[in-house]
Amino acid sequence: MTTTHAELTVKARLRNFGDGVLVLGDDAVTFYVETGRFRKRRKVIREIPLPDVESVERQGNDLSILWKGNIDMFVAEKASQVEPIYERITTALKERTKGAENKEVADQKWIELTKMTNAAIETTDSLFDLIKNLHGRVDWNFVETSFKQSEENVKKLASQANSLCLDITPLSAAVKERRPKEIAEKTYDVLKTLYEHFDGMASSGENAEQLHPDYREARLVIQASYVLNDMLLAAVVGDERVEKESSELLKVLNELSKLPGSKIDVNAIKVELDRLCAEKENQGVIIEGIRSGLGHQLKGLVADAQQG
Repeated sequence: MTTTHAELTVKARLRNFGDGVLVLGDDAVTFYVETGRFRKRRKVIREIPLPDVESVERQGNDLSILWKGNIDMFVAEKASQVEPIYERITTALKERTKGAENKEVADQKWIELTKMTNAAIETTDSLFDLIKNLHGRVDWNFVETSFKQSEENVKKLASQANSLCLDITPLSAAVKERRPKEIAEKTYDVLKTLYEHFDGMASSGENAEQLHPDYREARLVIQASYVLNDMLLAAVVGDERVEKESSELLKVLNELSKLPGSKIDVNAIKVELDRLCAEKENQGVIIEGIRSGLGHQLKGLVADAQQG
């Protein structure tokens, strides 16, 4: 909320011009002269928007304002007359600097969160692919390839600022020993840890009474990724929960579509999801197609929300 201040007015002289009245309002510094027989008309000689002020200095009763590369010097009768104007402009400059610094920090946080979220999506996809490759007759070349991809994604995720380091040592051991059941269990453990990390960030923002909006958006993105991958896994194993999961996916996507800058076309995705009932034999292919297209939209969605 913008604070409104009372105008500060003082009789002063503008160097290289002459006498007049110096006024500091909420938006600008104005210097005017009074004209006319009864001095009822004001002629503005100088109007300096506060956003254009670069610096201000005071020496005794002299007040110098640097703006757009120009310096205007105002001289009052007493130093005490320019002191309040100097103090208020100085405070405004400090607040502007602080605001710019805060924005820079916030922008950096957005960038870091976007990179971490994108790395988490890639990690999620590869871990679910690992579980998917355990279904039916296991091709251990596929399993090992999926694990290597997951390992690379986990390292990439850990390299992001303020991210998390997932412990996949037990999973690695299970893959080396070729134990399908244990591989699935350890993979679900890693996925659970990853999801809880984003869920925890969204629930423990700087203000405990209100979810941090950046983290809430990131959590929705991760939630959509998890639901979509769970649908793909269900289709592969022939689980009937595919239709139930599709409703959950639409619910999450509706929330994401409301974000500023969101390009998610929920209706187009719904058309594809409606095919799941009519084309049960192609559910895996349909969901894989949705994952491929939607994955690109989910990545960077947090950044798009900021720009929007």
